Amino acid sequence: MEGASLEDIETLKAQRGKLQHALERLIDSFTDGLIDKNQFKSRMERTKNRIADLDGRINAGAGDVDPLENLRSATKRLRDLAAVVGPDLAGADWHRRREIIRTLVQRIDIAPEIIKIIFRVIQNARGSSSESIVITLARG
Repeated sequence: MEGASLEDIETLKAQRGKLQHALERLIDSFTDGLIDKNQFKSRMERTKNRIADLDGRINAGAGDVDPLENLRSATKRLRDLAAVVGPDLAGADWHRRREIIRTLVQRIDIAPEIIKIIFRVIQNARGSSSESIVITLARG
């Protein structure tokens, strides 16, 4: 996957998520008796093969993505988040602010030298990835 961009990888991850969801629906269909065992096996095998193919393409392309592009994407996501949440946060009462922060922050790690804030921010509006954004701050 030469010259892969972050957007290409996001698209592949979105496709993989849809296939994973289809796999879950297929299992539910078999469990509910809507399809027979032979149909289930063949569809399951095809879907798993397609997921494996996408995983290979994602892994191959992930190494080609420029780290600076990842940083630009994370910065853009934080700006977008601030634009959406900022006005509500400024006018919110203490309980509302706490709920917004609990929704956005996955974890805070405090060490003697640094503080890490790990945000729960999806990769893009399509929800193709749930990779976190980590902000590291020096203490002191």
